[in-house]
Amino acid sequence: MLQSLLVPLDGSDFSERSLPLARGLAQATGASLHLAHVHVAHTPDHFLSNTQFHFEGLDLAEYDKRHRREEEVYLAEVEAKVSSDAQVDSALLEGSVAEKIAEYADSVQADMVLMTTHGHTGVNRMWLGSVADALVRHTTLPLLILHPAPGTHLPRDVTSIEHILVPLDGSELSASILGPATDLASAVGARLTLLHVVSSTAPLGPRIFPLLPADIETALERAQEQLEAVADGLRSDGLSVATHVESHDAVGRAIAEIGGRLGADLIALATHGYGGIKRALLGSVADKVLRSSALPVLMKRPA
Repeated sequence: MLQSLLVPLDGSDFSERSLPLARGLAQATGASLHLAHVHVAHTPDHFLSNTQFHFEGLDLAEYDKRHRREEEVYLAEVEAKVSSDAQVDSALLEGSVAEKIAEYADSVQADMVLMTTHGHTGVNRMWLGSVADALVRHTTLPLLILHPAPGTHLPRDVTSIEHILVPLDGSELSASILGPATDLASAVGARLTLLHVVSSTAPLGPRIFPLLPADIETALERAQEQLEAVADGLRSDGLSVATHVESHDAVGRAIAEIGGRLGADLIALATHGYGGIKRALLGSVADKVLRSSALPVLMKRPA
């Protein structure tokens, strides 16, 4: 059940692209809406391109104080824009961005965090490009992420969710997204499609070999049986659920392609939330979906 939604903002139009969907969910569920901005102290613009003489006598503490006041005004203005549609409040935080957002989410008992990612402008002002990635490793809350399609700069406009694609692979990890996905589906009346992409290849040492057609067919039949068992349980809860199985040599890319083909509004999947070398070596299906699909992604890292 969605009762509290958190939207991190960084002062940019890009970050505000998540607000229409957040407002729609708040209206549909009666959830309270919390806006948060993390104050990040930075030097004046063009500081590095000038000598110290240009800034002689400049009070950096006063500069930072003025910057903070501007952020407070910004939050108040955004809050006023959306307050007619939902119960809204805002907070100016300070510290490590991902950690402070995670802490604030806990303090307001957020059920979901909605945010944009992959913004590429204004390094000092724009921090959300990397925060979504870090936040996955700081919280087990569901993150609903809007992002641009490959080759574009802004996320698509999304105000409602009617069809949710849920990739599963038979593991406990993948099934951990079912709770957030069904909560969202129940809240907004969306239908679900459970998806299992059977890999058509198998690793053997350092090499990857194609599976035999008979092996793929057996795997597809087994996947269909597993999905139907899960779907029957969800249908008994009153949800509209379909299933889809398919074979592909690249699971992440297949999920993105199938989501577009089936007309999904959102893809919901679990992630390990790995970082650094482990992520580079193992890869991440969630990351591949983010990079190859224009659809919003609901992701969650299990505890």
